[in-house]
Amino acid sequence: MCFVAIAATAQEKADIEVSYAASRVNLRDGSNMTPNQYILLANANESKFYSPMTEYLDSLQSTPEGDAKYKEMTRGAYLGGKLDDMPRRDGTYYIFKNLNGNKMMYYDVNGVEKYRYEEDMPQIDWVLADSTKTILGYDCTMATGEYHGRKWTAWFTPDVPVLNGPWKLSGLPGLILEATDDSGLYSFTATGIQQTSRTMVPMYSADDYEKTDRIDFLKAKRQFTDNPMATINTQLSASGISISGNSNDLKFKSREEVDFIETDY
Repeated sequence: MCFVAIAATAQEKADIEVSYAASRVNLRDGSNMTPNQYILLANANESKFYSPMTEYLDSLQSTPEGDAKYKEMTRGAYLGGKLDDMPRRDGTYYIFKNLNGNKMMYYDVNGVEKYRYEEDMPQIDWVLADSTKTILGYDCTMATGEYHGRKWTAWFTPDVPVLNGPWKLSGLPGLILEATDDSGLYSFTATGIQQTSRTMVPMYSADDYEKTDRIDFLKAKRQFTDNPMATINTQLSASGISISGNSNDLKFKSREEVDFIETDY
C-alpha cells in the first residue's frame, strides 16, 4: 500500500527544479568518473531525483513503438560509425521521497536486472557548523552527519524552505545544494535552480523492477562487482543466453579498495 501511495503522490507538481552534478568513483580503477547529471523535482511533501537522459530512454523502451525507435537510433549510430551518438543512460537510479509518509522508494539496476525497494526517510543526526558560503547566489550553512556508512558534509540554504536534497539526503532546515562524503569519492553539487510546475512523473515500467530490500540489493551488487561475468550469465540463464569472454575485462576493485556510496552492508 505504501508503494502504491508513493507512486500516486509522485504525480504531484513540483515547486522547484534543481540540477545536480553527481560525482562518483570508478569501481574498476578508483578514478573519478565524469559526473552524472541529475534533477531534483520537489515540493514541500514529495520529490523525485532522477537522470533526465535515463528517464528519456526508459520512456522510449516502455512501449513497442518507442523501443523500435531506440533500436533504430542505436543501429544508425553504430552503422554510421558515430559511437558517441549511441543513446546511453546517464546514471541508473531513481529516488521518490514521500516526506508526509516518511517513506522513500528506490529503483536501480544490477547487471541486467532491475530492482526496487522501500525504506524509511533518513534520520540523519546533522550537526550544524559556523561555516558559510554562497552557492548559486544562496547563502548556505555547513552541516555534517553520518548516513549508511559514510560521513557527509552538506551545505544547505534556509532561503529555500524545501527540507530536501540530492540522492537520499534530507532533514536539514532548507534545501541541500552541495554534499560531499569524507573520502571525496562521492559528491553532489547544484548547478542550477528554478521555480517550476512540472509534474513528477511516476516510474516507467515500474512492474519490471523486482522487489527487494536495501541490504540484499547492495550485497547483490557486490557479488556482481566481485564476479561480473558469472553474475551476468546467471541472470541471463533463464533466457538461454550465455556470454563468454575474459573476466579480467570486467574486473572491479575489491570492497577494501573502493566501495559503493553506501557501505553498511
